[in-house]
Amino acid sequence: MRTSCDVPRAGVGRRRGHAVARAVAVAALALAGAAPTQADPRPGPAERAVAATPSGAVDDLVLARLAALGLAPAATCADEVFVRRAYLDVIGTLPRLDEVKAFLRNQTPNRRAALIDALLQRDEFADYWAMKWCTLLRVKSEFPINLWPNAVQAYHRWIRTALRENVPYDRFAHDLLTSSGSNVRVPQVNFYRAVQKKDPPTLARAVALTFMGSRAEAWPKERLDGMAAFFARVGWKTTAEWKEEIVFFDVTKPAPSPTAMLPDGGVVKLTPRQDPREAFADWLVAPGNPWFARAMANRVWSWLLGTGVVHEPDDLRPDNPP
Repeated sequence: MRTSCDVPRAGVGRRRGHAVARAVAVAALALAGAAPTQADPRPGPAERAVAATPSGAVDDLVLARLAALGLAPAATCADEVFVRRAYLDVIGTLPRLDEVKAFLRNQTPNRRAALIDALLQRDEFADYWAMKWCTLLRVKSEFPINLWPNAVQAYHRWIRTALRENVPYDRFAHDLLTSSGSNVRVPQVNFYRAVQKKDPPTLARAVALTFMGSRAEAWPKERLDGMAAFFARVGWKTTAEWKEEIVFFDVTKPAPSPTAMLPDGGVVKLTPRQDPREAFADWLVAPGNPWFARAMANRVWSWLLGTGVVHEPDDLRPDNPP
């Protein structure tokens, strides 16, 4: 499965998997260094006197930028520092003493990449990163979201399973945007229930913020209205089950216009029987779409390093430079 964030995981070549996991691996390897500096180049007690060696495309870009600025990369952190950082950033816990000792005894050249790969396979990775995604996707039982307990449990389980099973990020996002069904039996439809209003502009703003890192309320009105057309036929209906709600493509709702405008200015012709969410999701996750890849890379970087390449991570716009 192709993803628009096709970054190779450390130590496993170009195997395609969940883009989030790959980004975690790349960024965690980057944590081997600190901020670039022109200070005393001699390594401190928590650093190693080794040359900066790129281990992937991200390192190539960073080192090229530092060279253009005339800055030397920071010294590589010592193994004792790296093992602590890797555990905290990948699985959210400190390593046990025996795990630290085992890592320090390992003198193979690829031990850092191997450690990250091993951490990505642990249940704690899915647990920890599911919490991050649950915050982003507004997985909340009570006010102001009111998904209620059954839907929250199902939604959380679906997110955690996607991380645990290495679901590609493009498929993860596409499912969230296009699924229909019961909120407790098709958990991903809770994406549309976890917004405070059900009108198309509100749905469009939620999609732009989550998957494009863009605050659509600042867009020109015609641009937001054009994107809102893709979500104008989302319907909701209750059932006899407690707090169950069906999210579906409502063919009885009239389309606001025969066309809808994509955020990049492209125009899509809408047919009466086609769910317009499908057309938008296909555009969003298409290889090469910069909105999708850029937003995810920036968000994961902010989760790992405390600030995005662009800050805030959901405020990507031309006048907010890196």
